[in-house]
Amino acid sequence: MAELNLTLAGLFQQAFGIGRGKPYDPGQAKQPAIRKDSGYDNLPPADDAEGTEFVQVRESLNARLPDGRSIFMPMQLGGVLLPNEPSISIASRKNIIQTGLAGSTRRGMVKELISIEDWSVTIRGLAINFDSKLVYPEDQVKALRDLYEKNEALDVKCALTNLLGIYRLVILDFQLPEMIGYQHVQAYQFTCVSDEDFLLEL
Repeated sequence: MAELNLTLAGLFQQAFGIGRGKPYDPGQAKQPAIRKDSGYDNLPPADDAEGTEFVQVRESLNARLPDGRSIFMPMQLGGVLLPNEPSISIASRKNIIQTGLAGSTRRGMVKELISIEDWSVTIRGLAINFDSKLVYPEDQVKALRDLYEKNEALDVKCALTNLLGIYRLVILDFQLPEMIGYQHVQAYQFTCVSDEDFLLEL
């Protein structure tokens, strides 16, 4: 198992073509910052850092790798804890109309904010059978497929998404990239958009 855990970053690189950092080490979080001259030196220290919403959500999931190591950013989607700390990428954009002014001595354009789009959330992860290198992680892949086939917004519980006010996601796209040479690993990717309630006034 230890050998496999050391290759999680390599498996992620092979599946998605992007790197991953080292697994979360809770001891590192308590070390002093590398830079002492940051612009935050004059801010008062947080009295209750362990009580922030970010930490509370993360610790409420209490997710760990099979070897017992804590997962820094676990994600629960539709009641299913996604395996092996998926990578989460979040983006949004504004719809802005830009209008040029003819004959104006002013440089630039007039900007009119129309709306802010939904959050786009990409979830990339690895389903791994830690018990055997010869057995495909069938149960994990079926659970992921079942999530995709739900035609509804799914509750999401993750420290980062909840921090941004994202509490429900709709899965738009589900991919299972090939994993040549690995029988016990299946990469997966969800492309999602945020969902929230609207109040219509008649």
